[in-house]
Amino acid sequence: MFPGLQNTVSALISATVSLDTAASNIANSQVQSTPAKAGAAGPVFSPGARAGYAPQRVIQTTTGSGGVRASVVPVSPASLAIYDPASPLSNSEGLVNIPNVSLPVEIAKLREASFVYKANIKVLETLDNSFKILLKI
Repeated sequence: MFPGLQNTVSALISATVSLDTAASNIANSQVQSTPAKAGAAGPVFSPGARAGYAPQRVIQTTTGSGGVRASVVPVSPASLAIYDPASPLSNSEGLVNIPNVSLPVEIAKLREASFVYKANIKVLETLDNSFKILLKI
């Protein structure tokens, strides 16, 4: 029964990571930034420019014992250029960057993680009842 408990707890932790990541992406989905100029040593930001939010994704992998491990990785490309010449963050071409976040996808990830969390809570309740019955013997 202990492997079942370990697997369930690992799934709960993974669901929590997924919830946190999706919520962070949603909260920062409208953060604008100034597009960087490509330089030899990487991006070069203009004076007064602001670096943008880098959205993340969760990759889930199975462990050797049957549990699950959640790894957070950056989204590539991290931002999309949109035309907004009225923005104080726009570059000379009138472009600003917004994070590469799809709100419908992130909301679906929130719901999925919520269902995973609820299902694993039911598994914990079942394991708890099994332990209670076992200890009465």
